[in-house]
Amino acid sequence: MSIRGRLKDMGLVDIVQVFHLQNKTAAIYLSSDLGNGKVYMKDGRVVHAICSDLVGEDALYHIIGWGDGDFEVEANIEPPALTIDGDVEQLLLEGAKRLDEKVRDSAVGGIYRGDIESSQLVKRLVEMGILVRNA
Repeated sequence: MSIRGRLKDMGLVDIVQVFHLQNKTAAIYLSSDLGNGKVYMKDGRVVHAICSDLVGEDALYHIIGWGDGDFEVEANIEPPALTIDGDVEQLLLEGAKRLDEKVRDSAVGGIYRGDIESSQLVKRLVEMGILVRNA
């Protein structure tokens, strides 16, 4: 069984919660402009993640921040390694906290730059004189 979709429609947190509640084993393959990643679940627990040179929780927290991209979930895929050992809710809360801090740290003049398209739009509106940056 394979499920495919867009991260903007169903994010990684939502996917993990569904498979956690059902105690499922699965591999979640993700791709976006930010890279490719894999998250493995075993009996409803997140047990392994990999993204570029990141492994374990660092990879999971990085992928949680992706706002768009594609995902595919394959059921009953065993993880190739066990690099994460934590409570699913705590992992997701920590991921949300880190994402919030990243967005807050990227604020410039009250404008959040977490989204590439939004930052380009803001830049263009400033160039046109429609928006004015506060010093």
